[in-house]
Amino acid sequence: MAVKEGSNLTLLEQAIERVQALSPRRLLALPFVRNVGVLTAANFASAALAFVQGILVARWLGPELYGVAALVMSMPNLVFTFFDTRSVEASLKFLSEFHARGEGEKALAMCKVGYAVDFTIALLAFLVSIFIAPWAALNIAHRSEATGLIIIYASAFLPRALVSTSYAVLASLGHFSVIAFIGIATTLVRVILVLGMVWLGWQVAGVVWGNAAAMVLTGLLYSTYAFPLAKRQWGGLWWQVDWHLLKGRGREILGFIVYNDLTVLLGMIPKQLDVVLLGYFRNPTEVGYYKLAKSIAGTVGYLVGPLQSVTYPKFAQLWGTGNQEGLRRTVRRLALSGGAPLGLAALLGIAFVPFVVPPLVGNAYRPAIVAMQLLLVGSAVWLAFFWLRPLYFAKGMIKTWTNITVFVVCLSIAGFIVAIPLWGYLGLAIWLMLMHLLGHGIGVIYLRKGCK
Repeated sequence: MAVKEGSNLTLLEQAIERVQALSPRRLLALPFVRNVGVLTAANFASAALAFVQGILVARWLGPELYGVAALVMSMPNLVFTFFDTRSVEASLKFLSEFHARGEGEKALAMCKVGYAVDFTIALLAFLVSIFIAPWAALNIAHRSEATGLIIIYASAFLPRALVSTSYAVLASLGHFSVIAFIGIATTLVRVILVLGMVWLGWQVAGVVWGNAAAMVLTGLLYSTYAFPLAKRQWGGLWWQVDWHLLKGRGREILGFIVYNDLTVLLGMIPKQLDVVLLGYFRNPTEVGYYKLAKSIAGTVGYLVGPLQSVTYPKFAQLWGTGNQEGLRRTVRRLALSGGAPLGLAALLGIAFVPFVVPPLVGNAYRPAIVAMQLLLVGSAVWLAFFWLRPLYFAKGMIKTWTNITVFVVCLSIAGFIVAIPLWGYLGLAIWLMLMHLLGHGIGVIYLRKGCK
């Protein structure tokens, strides 16, 4: 509520007005809050379901088989990471800009680029996974019979290729409720399938088949909603438009995809390589401890994801239309009123870990508590600075972000090679926490320098 000129309101009265302006009713009326709210609610519902799944599967399989299941899925995921361009970032940026400017045909052409890139990547990852599956089963999962399971899991990459660009279509057009529905529905199906098959005695195979089926369903649901929506909004079918509609922006789009490809590749390698190296240098039991710790700490992502999903297209629209002052105000508000208190709350929650984890998963996983607390520190930093990556991408500072990522990833991998053989999963957890602190710190410093 604005203060009228000539009014003699005291500082206290002005403060009261600001509080009233931030009343729950007014906050809920804001599109940003509603969109973040629906995605957050869906993500936490999905997190609760996934948490139940993780706890029960960990109990039923025990640390060793739980670690084997993680290793079976980690190898194909690592292969996919080497090829993945993370085209959703480019699609979301340019679809948001084209939509804001009323350039529907260019938006459809961008969809065509996104789907073509995604399917090519999925096919390459599937073929490579087939080739290396026998070696990975014997040397990484330490189970020769896991070859077939690795191939089954990798085959789900093909229908999942429909997800990224479809997500970008829905997000750029503000259909976050549909995204939330798909997230809950696919998580529920995955949990039912995994728990059902593990309970029936499928053990590791049940975990792999359940996750693969959920990936297939995710691709089908996203495309079912996105295809007709793009046609209604932009006036055509994406596969019928001409590539040349993007002439003049092609170099910019290609540059964004290339730099983003390198950024994602380097950023995802530590997230996949950690489990693989831990299995190679140590044993499946330690992988089980670390996997549980990583899963619990990763639940923070169920809040970071919605925040970034809503802020990224908003940042892109503000930057694309030249409203730099509005962008600065939005970032400042999100950092101080959103990221800072959320990160602090996550840090305070670390104290409750020793009292919560053993009753949930059993005393067999008590050695995982310290690793869990260390990883939660890094997750709290990630949550506090959730706005950082969307801002870099919206402003087109993808090259700077890539340089930061290259430095942090190289340092992370070097630390893995030393920490894992010497100190196992605890050394790995400490190093990852330090990398979170370093990476976000460098990101803030470069951003502040660029604003001066």
